[in-house]
Amino acid sequence: MAACSLRFNIAAVVLLFVQFSTVAATFGAREPPPLPLREAQAACVKFLAICEDRLKQYNNSIYPNDHDTMCMVRCAGIIVGFWDDTQGLKLEGLVNLFPQLAADTNIQQQIRSCAEQRVTTCPAPDTCAKAYNAFRCFLEAKDNGFEAKQSYSLQPPKVFNGQEFIRSLSICAKILRIPQSLRDLYMKGVFPNDDKTRSLIRCVGIRNELYDDVNGPNLAQLYNLFGGGLSEADFRRRANICMNANQPLSDAQDKNAQAYRKLYLCFKDFFGALIRANAKFAVVCA
Repeated sequence: MAACSLRFNIAAVVLLFVQFSTVAATFGAREPPPLPLREAQAACVKFLAICEDRLKQYNNSIYPNDHDTMCMVRCAGIIVGFWDDTQGLKLEGLVNLFPQLAADTNIQQQIRSCAEQRVTTCPAPDTCAKAYNAFRCFLEAKDNGFEAKQSYSLQPPKVFNGQEFIRSLSICAKILRIPQSLRDLYMKGVFPNDDKTRSLIRCVGIRNELYDDVNGPNLAQLYNLFGGGLSEADFRRRANICMNANQPLSDAQDKNAQAYRKLYLCFKDFFGALIRANAKFAVVCA
């Protein structure tokens, strides 16, 4: 009797494992890419010596946020014509793969604008990250059925320009009489927690419509700039967790401290990458 019970328990565990494995294998799968893209992905996986198990993910339109995948996207994009290291995202290449995209110029503009904004946040030499983040803009539009995505803002976000951001750093530093030693740190993406730097963060945030004293960080604009592969709802959830955690740590009457904790501390990695990617404009704007 004990042996029968043991065999039954083992069979139940095996069955449960098989069921779990089936669910895990299919979770997150999307519609497979068109054949030319699948062929390009296969060639790039082989050329870049990426584990072939990853190809199964790519052929289910699942693209994890790791550097091997980023370089695979760049490689495949060059082959099928939706990416160029000089020109950036090429919509004509995507239209050739997905003809339904050709009929809607609004979606094309949405993808183009999203890609231009996200590419500016990538380090200048990292063409793999640029290709991947631009391609994510297309995937998000595709996941949404190539329909204009819902915006949480009543006003459309302005097109963000990395050169203008660097220029605003310089202008705010001059207005606030920031010493050169601190300016040099800013151009490296380092913003110490001191009075002058906190006032500069607030100035730059307000000037670029990323922040205001009443509403705090402009999450709609920040999402368009830094959203990466996240949905807007998930991006907002993570941002709100960070902002709420920082809220009790700053004096509500200290507007500069509020801006530093809510805007800079919650998005400092993104700001650092944006500055480093556009550091070449610092000499012009000094």
